Amino acid sequence: MSPELLVNWTDHDSYLQKVLLLAKQTLRIFDEDLTRLGLEKPENALFLRRLLTSERQNTLTVVLRSANPFRRSSPRLMKLLADFPDTMKIYECAPQLASLSDSMVLADGSHALVRFHKDHVRSKAIIDNADECRTYILRFEEILKEGGTPISATTLGL
Repeated sequence: MSPELLVNWTDHDSYLQKVLLLAKQTLRIFDEDLTRLGLEKPENALFLRRLLTSERQNTLTVVLRSANPFRRSSPRLMKLLADFPDTMKIYECAPQLASLSDSMVLADGSHALVRFHKDHVRSKAIIDNADECRTYILRFEEILKEGGTPISATTLGL
């Protein structure tokens, strides 16, 4: 299927749910703080839980530019992180990457929702097109290789 350009939030959010539903093995997300994606909504958190419970080897990897909103306002996602610490990983990206402004949701290497700038809706939706997704998967892997701070669902203390 050819990529589709999205120019309104309704289409963006509809394709986000579609990509989440299509994820059968891996889901990779790079975003400012997950606020705009709305993964904390009950239905989206349910899609993520379904992915993580359907097969033991399924994975969810999230890289955030700013983890503070996630820590403060994401109880459903924190619960998922606590329930699936081996298959769900969340990182705050390395400081040198904090100026990046795009957002990516990548499912199984064949589906993607890519927002070109965090403050604008203009996005590309890719469904069933591994060739078109390859560039974004490589970009995600490069971002992940830069390192960052792992986010834990538990607070460590003395």
